[in-house]
Amino acid sequence: MRQEQRNVTKINNRYVQDEAIMKKQRSRRRVALFRRLLMLAVVIMAVSGGLVYAYSQQVSLLHAKEKEKIALNKKSLAVAQDQKELKSTITKLHDDDYIAKLARSEYFLSEKGEIIFNIPDENDKKKESSN
Repeated sequence: MRQEQRNVTKINNRYVQDEAIMKKQRSRRRVALFRRLLMLAVVIMAVSGGLVYAYSQQVSLLHAKEKEKIALNKKSLAVAQDQKELKSTITKLHDDDYIAKLARSEYFLSEKGEIIFNIPDENDKKKESSN
């Protein structure tokens, strides 16, 4: 079977020319549409990336603030406990018997006829045994 070459000529009338123009326009429109969609996708990706970044920053900041809040609450409880102890000490310091007892124990003061014996503490014993 032998292939025959046929010479085909195009019809060059107004309809064919209009169809060729329409085909080029459709091709250009598709390319333009593809470019617009691509640009829209890039913009959407950039905006969503920025939102994700901002969200992650806010979450990490929130976690840091929560940790700081917990630490401050612990510190506040400790300060409140210290305040209670100090108020208790102030109340005790208004009592003359407590002041006398404190002076005798801390400064080795004595009342008339009282003899003070200095007994070493357990801490002092541990220090001596370690040397």
